[in-house]
Amino acid sequence: KLHTPLPPLPSLGLSFALSPARALPMPLIGLFMKATMENIEKIEFPETTDWTLDVLSGNGVDVRERVTVNAQDEVEVPNSKATANFTCKFEGSKQAATISIVTMSRKVECRDLKGQTLGVYSGGARGQLEPIALFDCRGMEPTRWYPVGPFRVTAVDGGKCFEDVDLREAQGDGWCEYDDKKDQPVGISELEFEFKVVK
Repeated sequence: KLHTPLPPLPSLGLSFALSPARALPMPLIGLFMKATMENIEKIEFPETTDWTLDVLSGNGVDVRERVTVNAQDEVEVPNSKATANFTCKFEGSKQAATISIVTMSRKVECRDLKGQTLGVYSGGARGQLEPIALFDCRGMEPTRWYPVGPFRVTAVDGGKCFEDVDLREAQGDGWCEYDDKKDQPVGISELEFEFKVVK
């Protein structure tokens, strides 16, 4: 089944990539990010993270904004014995569309992410995008990520750990705090992300 390419989505200085392979039966779509970090060792995305996303129907017509997907949620898929982390039914579709978060405990062959660690961002090599989450998508795909958290941010050199961080500020003027443990300013800015089909 062929689909007409979609026009580019408006962005706020962010990177988006729509899957070119919407016809795949169960594509894995990775969420990749990069950011400029000042005195930050890592950003952690726990398995309890609420991923707030805009999703696009498989036919490229219908958009649902700000849906929440959490790996801890198990929802029964209608007319199926399967479960997923999030389900919805788009108008005109016979089956429910689903998204599930692929955790490291699941056995998934994914050569594109070989040697990569999900759930943590540590700065990236030479400004490269790093994968932070992987979604098993059927009948829909994510097109936008709202980094509302809560996430965990750890300062360098055994510095302070900041809990419940909302990274939306990192998309604009930047997220800034003070590490009183190591007497240093810390910050995250220039946050960008992209969705990519991975194999």
